[in-house]
Amino acid sequence: MEDGASAETRRRIDRRGFLTVLGGATLAWPRALEGLARRLEVGGAADDEPFWAVVRDQFLIPDDRIYLNNGTLGPPPAVVVDAVAEHARRVARTYPPGVAWGDLKAATAALIGGEPEGFVFPRNTTEAVSFVANGLDIEGGDEIVTTDHEHIGGLEPWRMVCARRGAALRVARLPPTPSSPGDLVESIWGSVSPATTVVAVSHVTFTTGTVLPIAELAARCAARGIVLAVDGAHPPGMLQLDLALVGGDFYASSPHKWLLAPQGTGLLYLAPRWRDVLWPTVASGGWDDRTLGAQRLNHLGTFDESRLAGLMAALEFMRALGPDRVEARVRHLRRTLRAGLDEIPRVRVVTAADEGLAAGMVSFTVEGIDPLDLQAHLSRTGNVRTRVISEYGYGYMRLSTHVYNRPSDIDQVLGLLDDAARTGVPSRPGKG
Repeated sequence: MEDGASAETRRRIDRRGFLTVLGGATLAWPRALEGLARRLEVGGAADDEPFWAVVRDQFLIPDDRIYLNNGTLGPPPAVVVDAVAEHARRVARTYPPGVAWGDLKAATAALIGGEPEGFVFPRNTTEAVSFVANGLDIEGGDEIVTTDHEHIGGLEPWRMVCARRGAALRVARLPPTPSSPGDLVESIWGSVSPATTVVAVSHVTFTTGTVLPIAELAARCAARGIVLAVDGAHPPGMLQLDLALVGGDFYASSPHKWLLAPQGTGLLYLAPRWRDVLWPTVASGGWDDRTLGAQRLNHLGTFDESRLAGLMAALEFMRALGPDRVEARVRHLRRTLRAGLDEIPRVRVVTAADEGLAAGMVSFTVEGIDPLDLQAHLSRTGNVRTRVISEYGYGYMRLSTHVYNRPSDIDQVLGLLDDAARTGVPSRPGKG
């Protein structure tokens, strides 16, 4: 992790080259973002409310709306919306969209690490994982290890490949509230056998927001010649990240979550040894030209490149904020939320309390209350957007905190939850 001085220096260096990299002489949104970056040069401590009020003002979220479901979809800031619209208008005027692959890859690597040459940009994590599952030479008799905390987008591609090719899927059971990173590693490694060829797990689980020790898993997999495919839907934009240090063979993500990019923006990072050998799932010109490396997988035919302009804007917006300041703010709000939940009777927090095992999401239950009823009650009484984790029969309510959230949002939700826990909530409309 960088100290404050080095992080601030890097932010200034990034901004000096910002307009040149983006061709800002002809586009409006890079100049707007450059102006915002200058306003955000000073301050930004986790509890610097004037600073974060400026950040909140960059979003289109109504003032009375409390959005705590960034883990599903992040609301893009206005500059990202403007970038998409500006590039769509360029195409309508018969000009090229104006987003260069090299610039996009460089901006992605500058924010989350890794080599620019390793990035591919599908539509979401589901598509990215599908690229990996379909592109590997899985055979009958192979075993793929996953867990009981995987999102369907990270699980179903492997289920389909196993069904199609006669491989076996082994599901490791993770402790819902782990006491240490070692608990998680051993839970997964207990399902590994001599037939295991792939371990496919999340970096941060969508169920409880648990942070898995991916670097340790990567080392173990490498020592056994096992492919490690990581569903990294959540960490980019939530945590400071360096893919070169995380390790593993593949890292799939959804920038439309915590990176606040437009819907339909995904990314996939390939370790060097896979860039010229992974089979493309979509075949277009150059699919068999191995000198292109991972770029072969970006040849998807005609698609809406305005979403890539939005991704570029989101990456630069996040760099203007600074990943160090973003993570600190996300954690600060999550700790505030967690502390309040711990004080409410009948609430059981499932997410681990250990700071090393938690990040930007908190999952919990309220004794005697159906989480879907609670979700409907919060929406109706407080205009609050939440997520219920019904998958695997868990029945958790999950709340996500991000840079646009205010302490007053957290206080209001805690008050509603306290009232609900003490007095109950009505059944949701339409409940049988």
